[in-house]
Amino acid sequence: MDIKSLFNTKQTILESKLSVLLEHPVTKGEHCESAWIDFFRSFLPNKYAVDKGFVFDSKGNVSEQIDIIIYDALYAPLIFGTDAGEKFITAESVYAVFESKPTINKETLEYANNKIKSVTVLERSARGVINAGKYCQPRKLTKIIGGILSIDSINIDNIKEYMNLFKSIDLGCAIKNHSFLVNRETEITLLHASGEETVLAFFYIILDELYKLGTVAGIDIRSYANATLDNFKFNIDKE
Repeated sequence: MDIKSLFNTKQTILESKLSVLLEHPVTKGEHCESAWIDFFRSFLPNKYAVDKGFVFDSKGNVSEQIDIIIYDALYAPLIFGTDAGEKFITAESVYAVFESKPTINKETLEYANNKIKSVTVLERSARGVINAGKYCQPRKLTKIIGGILSIDSINIDNIKEYMNLFKSIDLGCAIKNHSFLVNRETEITLLHASGEETVLAFFYIILDELYKLGTVAGIDIRSYANATLDNFKFNIDKE
């Protein structure tokens, strides 16, 4: 068995499927988020759900409409849907959000950055969990990954330059050009792949970034209850 050959086949299948979907009249241009949703659903583990929609918090704040939301599928409550297939997702449940545009350039990077910020500014609770009968303290809130997805792109050096301005963007993929991951630990650097490895590299990047997050912090459902109930209130100061 040639492992590299198997992964090259995965690359070909992913890229071909994505190209066909993005070139379909229904998803062409500004409306290709469904193609990317299908792409993520094709390989992400079942603990993740992928949809378009809105993110909201217990204070009543709601994000702008988001093209692709990767969120917890095991423990996330309060998932409401519309007839158009959009979901309303609790802020605590979100792992990553992406905007889909035909091209990556300064204007679309700014647009995506603002959309991502409308999610990351939302209020998020964190509650301890019961594990094997023992109470565990709440974990720190995980970072919400932000990204941009497209068919074409400006060159990678220009993207790096713009990352000083658009700090909510962590990664991106333009299937005909390159995929990239932003590193802001000291100075801004971009890890990137191009050519035949573009889509497969992005496949690995998103899996690795999600792995680093682990599982989202436990949602404190009492904060949502107290915001919506008039005659019954939980004491949030006590477990």
